Amino acid sequence: MLAFVLMLAASTPGPTLEESLNLARGAIRACQAKGQHVSASVVDATGVPIVVLRGDGAPKPPVAAPRKAATAVAFEAPGSVLEAREKVDPEFAAIIAARPEVYNAHGGSLPLYRRGQLAGGLAVADTSHEIADACARAAVEDQSIYTITP
Repeated sequence: MLAFVLMLAASTPGPTLEESLNLARGAIRACQAKGQHVSASVVDATGVPIVVLRGDGAPKPPVAAPRKAATAVAFEAPGSVLEAREKVDPEFAAIIAARPEVYNAHGGSLPLYRRGQLAGGLAVADTSHEIADACARAAVEDQSIYTITP
C-alpha cells in the first residue's frame, strides 16, 4: 500500500508550493472580500498539507482547513457533497467519525484535478460552510491550472 501511495504521489502533477500558495491566498482574499476572516489549506493527492495559511483576523487555529482538504482528496468529492452524504450514509459517517484527526466532511473543500488526475485539495475554514465553499471555488476559478472535476 505504501508503495502505491508513493507511486501515486510521484506521478501526480502538482500542486507546487507556488500554486498552493496562490490557491490558498486566493481563497482567503475571496473571503476577505465578503468580510470573512478565514484559514485555507492545500494538500497533495495523498492528503498531506502543502500549505496551511491563517488569514489576518481568523478566529481559530488553522486545524479544520487541512482536514477538510484531505477529506475532499480521500473521497474525491467536494465537502458540500460529503457533508450531505455524512447525514444519510451511516457507514460513511462512521468512517469520518473514526478519524477526526484526519477527516472533516464539511462544505468549503474541493478536490483539485489537473489533466484529469487527482492532484490535491483546497479547503477554507472558520466561516459558514456555504461561504467557505464559495471562496474555495472562486480561488480555483481564478487560475486555469486546476479544475474541481476530472
